[in-house]
Amino acid sequence: YSGLANGTIEGLALVNKGKVIDSNPQLWRVIGISNAVELVEIDLENLLGVRNWKRLAVRLGEVIEFEFVNLLGQQLVVEGRMSQVGQDSERFALALLDITEKRKISQNLLQTKERFRLLVETNPFGLFLVVQGNIRYANQAGLEILAIQDEEEVYNQRLTNFFEDGDQVRITEDMDRILSGEKTTYLEVSILQANGKAREVGVQMVLSFFDNQPAVQVTVNDLSTRMQLVREQMRRSSAEEANTLLKEEINQHRQTQKQLMRAERFNRSIIESSIDMIMAFDAEGNIIQFNHAASVEFGMTAEDAMQLKGHDFLEDPADFEIILKDLRKQRYYAGEVAGRRASEEVFQMLISIAALQNEDGEETGFVLVGRDITDIRLAEQELRRSEERYRDILDNASDLVFLVNEEGRITYANPAFFSTLGYDAKSLKATKIQEIASPPEGQSIEDWKHWLVGDRNELTFKGRDGSELRMLGGGSVQTNPKGQLIGLRCIYLNVSEVRAYQRSALVQSAKLESIFNSTRYLLMFTIDQRFNVTSVNQNIVEVLNEQFGFETIVGTPILELLKEVVSEEFYKGQFQLFVRAAQGVQQQFELPLVNQQGEVVWYQLFVNPVQYDEGTKELSCIAYDITERKEIDNQIREALKEKEILLQEVHHRVKNNLQVISSMLNLQRRFVDDAKMLEVLDESQNRISTMSFIHESLYKNSDFSSISFSDYLERLTQNLIHSYSHVTTGVELMTKLDDVHINLKQAIPCGLIVNELVSNCLKYAFKGMSSGKIYLRVQRAGANLEIQVADNGVGLPEDFDFETNESLGVYLVQALTDQLDGSLTVDNKHSDNTLEWTTGASFLVSFTPLTD
Repeated sequence: YSGLANGTIEGLALVNKGKVIDSNPQLWRVIGISNAVELVEIDLENLLGVRNWKRLAVRLGEVIEFEFVNLLGQQLVVEGRMSQVGQDSERFALALLDITEKRKISQNLLQTKERFRLLVETNPFGLFLVVQGNIRYANQAGLEILAIQDEEEVYNQRLTNFFEDGDQVRITEDMDRILSGEKTTYLEVSILQANGKAREVGVQMVLSFFDNQPAVQVTVNDLSTRMQLVREQMRRSSAEEANTLLKEEINQHRQTQKQLMRAERFNRSIIESSIDMIMAFDAEGNIIQFNHAASVEFGMTAEDAMQLKGHDFLEDPADFEIILKDLRKQRYYAGEVAGRRASEEVFQMLISIAALQNEDGEETGFVLVGRDITDIRLAEQELRRSEERYRDILDNASDLVFLVNEEGRITYANPAFFSTLGYDAKSLKATKIQEIASPPEGQSIEDWKHWLVGDRNELTFKGRDGSELRMLGGGSVQTNPKGQLIGLRCIYLNVSEVRAYQRSALVQSAKLESIFNSTRYLLMFTIDQRFNVTSVNQNIVEVLNEQFGFETIVGTPILELLKEVVSEEFYKGQFQLFVRAAQGVQQQFELPLVNQQGEVVWYQLFVNPVQYDEGTKELSCIAYDITERKEIDNQIREALKEKEILLQEVHHRVKNNLQVISSMLNLQRRFVDDAKMLEVLDESQNRISTMSFIHESLYKNSDFSSISFSDYLERLTQNLIHSYSHVTTGVELMTKLDDVHINLKQAIPCGLIVNELVSNCLKYAFKGMSSGKIYLRVQRAGANLEIQVADNGVGLPEDFDFETNESLGVYLVQALTDQLDGSLTVDNKHSDNTLEWTTGASFLVSFTPLTD
């Protein structure tokens, strides 16, 4: 890449943030320095001109031509182009090409053209260029001969119309012979002036070209004065006088011949000074005429050219045969061919060739007029590409681009105009801009030409459906050559959505600002990733100054200040939570601080990451004083602790009292011999033990609102099996218990239900059996809790009706189930086959546990 950069004719530079970081020697020469070290202190933007720099930056990739004065004081004309390097918007490649000499050459060429024009215009002979019989050019002398002031009066007029009828045929025939390549003789004819008078003139014709077409150059010499003098002398003079007059006429004729020779030399000088290549060839293809423009274009002298043939000047010799074929067929050729210079460089040229003939109609050669059109073709291609680029920009631009004539009618609109405002070409044709755009406040609709012009106008445009859109932009004036306004060019951008967002943002900002500063008890601030303050509300400024004695402003390292006043007794590493919040995790914590009076002040902090541009940029912090709440919480905890101790004591005493009652019933058994009464006492003892277990579980736990129901039931059931071991032996307990906690209000009824069901199993289910199984299940089923007691014993009697049974145990189970707002399902001999047992009974209680 370095080799390419040093070998190019353009000055190249790599620019980053306005500074040159790399360049080639060609750039040094353009800006007037000798090495890259001098570039360090140079501001390219000021050197090239701020306006030129902005044009280069805005039109990336386009070639811009401008002038500037380099560091050597030289006024330069350069072509510049800037393009972006990769995806990095800060780096640009700048190319500068010095075209100062090229501009000087162009100016010299224009001066040459102007000298040639003046030479023709000041010629004393009348000159006419005739194409297909019509006058395409007449110099001032020619107009004076015709007594016409303005060239437009003769442009495109038939040349023969200005000659008398008898001379028109001769003029037409001579022009046809010239176009056929033949030579004509000098004519003396009468020409008709604009006032109808005839004037004697001498006419000479030669082949020429006009606008790349074969043309006849007609040279006219005014003979009227001489002819009039001859006639007068012939009428008045004698024979001697006639002889003398004849001699004078001969002398005059000689003078005329000399004038014609001068005209021929003049025409030759015209050929030599022509900017077009003019070449003449004989019948064998040898060059007999090679003008200066041809020498310059082909890079060879006329003498060198004389040694070549016609095909040697073309890139493809086959083109020469095609040209000859057309010349033989129609005696002329016009078209584009590729030429070859002496340096072997190929270029494109437009040529026109006409055949030359002698008096006998034989071809004697041909004359060629040509012009290098390489730059023209390149310019045309660039123009087409430029037009395509601009068309693509207009068609795909989001801005509304349109043209308005002096009447207010829109003569052009890009697709964005139609899509944004809902018009189509037909409806827009009948609509004026005054019907679409509304004037600014205080201005009249009639002044639309004034308020549309500018570069920062904000107007309201009305869509076809009646909707109103806010547009930002402006227009510029179009004028004719006389400076009169003929229309406006306008570019406007739809900013309706932007303005709506801005209004919304302003309202939201005002609300947030009001909340931020009016919240009385909230301390609000934001900090950056270095934990410096970026914004604060008035409350935190006042509180931190009053409580801790330091000022809080934007930039304050607030965490460093807070660390100085943190309470070492209660501090538990809370400042590390700010670091976690900076990593994107929300934090909530309490922070103990010591105020100026030495008191511990507690603050509740909510720290949230503020994320934008793909990352956490700031932290939003909200704090409020919770010192009073902490004191109240401590008081509540102390009171609660006292109540917990008291409640523990209550449950302990209830359990002890129930134990005393059970002991008294046990003592009573010793004085009772009736078996039925003993059974009643045993059942009562078991029920009392059931309630005693609950109170024992409660005072042993710290939580008095609920107990571990599964542990309680398993202990209760094992105790019952032990109590009835004298009645039934070999009973195995099977359990399936979820870890369930229920409150005291439901625990006692559930315990009594299980007590009754298990007791009945132990008393009646295994009569006549040496062993058996009791199944106890406690599980959640959706929102309900299920308690199932089942056995594989003898089952319920056939005539047993649970609804009509009058035993106390059955009554208690039903009553307690109702108390739980639950349901009781009795399944004798396991008809649903839940346990794959074919004997025994199952009791299922289902209810909804209380949530508090």
